[in-house]
Amino acid sequence: MQDQHTHPAPERRKAMDVIASLLPIEGARIVDVGCGEGSLVRALAKRGAHVTGVEILDEALNRARAAQPVRDERYIKGVGENLPMHNDSVDAVIFMNSLHHVPIPHMAKALAETARVLKPGGLALIHEPEPRGGYFELTKLVDDETDVRAAALKALKSVRVLEAVDELFYLNPVKHDDYQSFADRMAGVDPTRSTLIRTEDAHLRALFQASGEQREGAWWFDQPIRINLLRKPDQ
Repeated sequence: MQDQHTHPAPERRKAMDVIASLLPIEGARIVDVGCGEGSLVRALAKRGAHVTGVEILDEALNRARAAQPVRDERYIKGVGENLPMHNDSVDAVIFMNSLHHVPIPHMAKALAETARVLKPGGLALIHEPEPRGGYFELTKLVDDETDVRAAALKALKSVRVLEAVDELFYLNPVKHDDYQSFADRMAGVDPTRSTLIRTEDAHLRALFQASGEQREGAWWFDQPIRINLLRKPDQ
């Protein structure tokens, strides 16, 4: 007999499709915390949102600002635990694989800041990679995020200023043209990884090929994702 608590295997879906199914985007004021080079900011802007990307790394900010604008998106230097926005000013806040990059002692503050800047009834979408699967084992060799991802989940489960709306899981397809593009992306997130990537080159290449799938002229990996959707209570 099948366990009544068994969940179906997560589906392979595109991140933007999942986000669009959970958040009102057209005309919404959205903050992308830890926006990196701005790819999500631009994707949301293409769907009609007014988006502000917040990023601490100057190199990533420079690349985001250098990209061709979609509409009125903007980029600000800042951190999740001290958001440069007014109280009750935005419709949605997204942490796209970024809550676990907030220093552990500041994760609760980052969620409190999210509640502060959201309008009453506004939504927070926390998109976090799960610490499991072949792609995680590959990236773990460069940066073991087991503890910080667990801390991010603990912070989410402990938050009191936002109310839980939904939790869902899916498989996010990650594409790399080749091994070098993977290595470059990993180093781009954190330049201090470069030395380790060179040192572990042979091991990383072998695991890259073992855990990936070649199709459509590229290498693909399934990254298990958890999304937590939270809401700021009406005042």
